[in-house]
Amino acid sequence: MAIAAYLVLAFTLLSGALLGALLLQAFFRRRSGFWPSPKGSREHALAFGLFRAFCGGTVVFALLDWGSLGWDHWSRIALGAPLMLGAFAVTLRGYAFLGIDNTYCAQDGLVTGGIYAYSRNPQYVSSVLATVGLAIFAGSWGTFFLAGALFVLYLLFALNEERWLHASYGERFAQYMREAPRFLDARSFRRAREALAA
Repeated sequence: MAIAAYLVLAFTLLSGALLGALLLQAFFRRRSGFWPSPKGSREHALAFGLFRAFCGGTVVFALLDWGSLGWDHWSRIALGAPLMLGAFAVTLRGYAFLGIDNTYCAQDGLVTGGIYAYSRNPQYVSSVLATVGLAIFAGSWGTFFLAGALFVLYLLFALNEERWLHASYGERFAQYMREAPRFLDARSFRRAREALAA
């Protein structure tokens, strides 16, 4: 691996570690105000700055680490590209369905339909899958590791958001938590099967 790849990996991991530490602190110190935080606040800018640094670093690292997996066959691209692009399309669909303001911590109403009937965090699920697709596409071992780190960050985001959503929407959100999984489980696939059969 070239020195540039090591530097980008170090930057990416540092961004992710700092974000993870701040999210963990917010979870245990409820009054920290780090996440969820109002759009335009210093905390919001810091959270999204670190998150974008992690995600951007992941993409750059995947390109610099191209082929480290040793899987030099067309099937790598045939599997990775559709997974990456399809999952990214679901992420974009989630933005459109939830609304940009709600995506960025507004309280414009609890959304439980559409893709949010399958998962309380479908954009998180699809973003991790898109990163796995990127790892396959690039043939990069390190990018698989970064996909796992992204999942951990999303888990920390979700844990903080659940408390905030419960405080905002009360029993409606508690009921939604009982009906839909945090990420994916058997209910998600059963509902998808039922929707396809209808």
